[in-house]
Amino acid sequence: MAEAQGNKAMNIVASIFSLFVPVVAVLWVMAVPQRLGLLVYPEQVVVLMLGAALVVVFCRPATSPIMVPVNAVLAAIAAVLSCYVYVRFPVLSEATHRYPTETLLIGIAVTLLTLEALRRVVGWTLIFIFLALFLYAVFGDWVPGPLQGRPMAAGDVLRFIGADSSAVWGQALQIAAFVVVIFVLFGGLLMASGGGDFFTQLAMRVAGNGPGNSAKVAVTASALFGTVSGSAVSNVMSTGIMTIPLMKRAGFKPAQAGGIEAVSSTGGQLMPPVMGAAAFLMAEILQVPYKTIALAALLPAILYYLSLYVQIDFISRRDDIPSLRDIQRNTFATVIREGWLAIVAFTVLLTGIFYWNMRAEVAAVWAVVALVIGGFVLGLVKRSGQGMSPAQILSAVVDTGRATCDVLLITAVAGMIIGLISTTGFGFALSIYLLDFGDKSMFGLLLLTAAISIVLGLGLPTTGVYLLLASLAAPSLVQLGIEPIAAHMFVLYYGILSMITPPIALASFAAASLSGATKSATELEAFRFGWIAYFLPFLFIYKPGLLLVGSWFHIGYVFASSLMALVLVTGGLVGHALRPLHPVLRAFWLVVGVLVIMPLSQLGGLTLEYSVSALGLVLLVLSFVLSPKAAEVKA
Repeated sequence: MAEAQGNKAMNIVASIFSLFVPVVAVLWVMAVPQRLGLLVYPEQVVVLMLGAALVVVFCRPATSPIMVPVNAVLAAIAAVLSCYVYVRFPVLSEATHRYPTETLLIGIAVTLLTLEALRRVVGWTLIFIFLALFLYAVFGDWVPGPLQGRPMAAGDVLRFIGADSSAVWGQALQIAAFVVVIFVLFGGLLMASGGGDFFTQLAMRVAGNGPGNSAKVAVTASALFGTVSGSAVSNVMSTGIMTIPLMKRAGFKPAQAGGIEAVSSTGGQLMPPVMGAAAFLMAEILQVPYKTIALAALLPAILYYLSLYVQIDFISRRDDIPSLRDIQRNTFATVIREGWLAIVAFTVLLTGIFYWNMRAEVAAVWAVVALVIGGFVLGLVKRSGQGMSPAQILSAVVDTGRATCDVLLITAVAGMIIGLISTTGFGFALSIYLLDFGDKSMFGLLLLTAAISIVLGLGLPTTGVYLLLASLAAPSLVQLGIEPIAAHMFVLYYGILSMITPPIALASFAAASLSGATKSATELEAFRFGWIAYFLPFLFIYKPGLLLVGSWFHIGYVFASSLMALVLVTGGLVGHALRPLHPVLRAFWLVVGVLVIMPLSQLGGLTLEYSVSALGLVLLVLSFVLSPKAAEVKA
């Protein structure tokens, strides 16, 4: 009884601090302190927001009675510490050496509290990486070879973490606090105002009545949800509840249904305009407007989802999976009429970013304002589906605070790690080593980077993986002459792919829990359906036109040839297109498709590449248009 009452009280405290996080983020983005004439550092604001996140995590339901008072003490320490650092930061950041004991105690407290909260949220992986770099900072001179570093006193390392603007309170945490939180708030309010129903109905209309339309609904819905969620697992749980049973009813195997949903939902982190949290970090690291990142991600995201569409279509024809014609769908006019608030919100967001050149987070705040006003008005006139009462608005804001605490903790520890990489010189030493390796084989360096990205991603969220690799691997790729945005997109994609790559594959695990299939079978199907995502990052490097780098002709050619290649390779892998493919023709499709996607211009010039692409085009035309029966096999 006492435990239940304690958890209830802790939940109330968590709700209050959860509300605090998005409210403070909005006030800062709209420059309210500056307008009031207050001199406040951004580091001071993120101190308060991280403190609130710590309180929320420590106030989560305890697993045993003894943990209730322990969690209460930890939450109280976090709250007091954040207020203290907020007040003292302007002084301590300018004169750390004058207050060695104070800054040491702050560094110890911040480090221990943040690591313990992170352990509860995502486990030990990021903590082990931090501890390894902490030991490197203290005992770097013990490391043999080119990675040998200069040692630092453990106390100095902790002072650096607690008081320096390039460590825990630095860029990574600030982006999460001032950008990611705003977009999660936008997504939460959009869902609360009926945006989920709008996306679902729109997906059903777009999918049509063709082969495998139940799975195409899943692809479209996940892509639409992904534009605002940016989280693979939450995307699976949001859309999979509806789409996975729909696919199973149509005839897809449970593992196939789960795999399709996992791959579709993972792509949400790549789908503009919102994408995942890492995309905002990329914009800040590259010092480019967020719209540049969103535009660069557009063509790869389209290819990603078109690949899924083509695979579903060919497999449905091969396995005689019927079209579900009894799916309840509204007319387009009804969908638009009932979803106009979501359309208005997206219009405000996109207009602000691309037309008015607003910072992404400022445009998102105005979109939030449109949602709140529109939803409140609709709630007053009792329009079902889209209206929001004040209680619903408040609940969405609180849920945003809860949802973003994990990201704040991850980026806080990632900031510590990035700071250690910088201050110890480890990043510089590793870059020299990787550059030497890349001079011998750039392709080998890319394979190594891809492998490291996936391995790190097996135990880390995408945000953490990207931040680490953006500091360790991406600079080496850039110094080898690779376009900066291509290098960063490369590590981002492979970090995201950990969501569908065995053995952990969190998105596949979530989908398996809904489909009833085994986790291993779902992982295998997701790996198959997501094959193109393992090739796309290499295209960024060798064919940067896919990221809108170069002339319009080059961009158009790269996209068209990549689209052609994915159809050929998919047909070859599935053994079926509009009709079954003869084994010889199947192998020919596969070989030609791989050749089309390869950077042949770097091996034999543009003539060779264009010739192979022309061959692929002729093959598709002969198979689909001029002689459709040429690919048919008689039973």
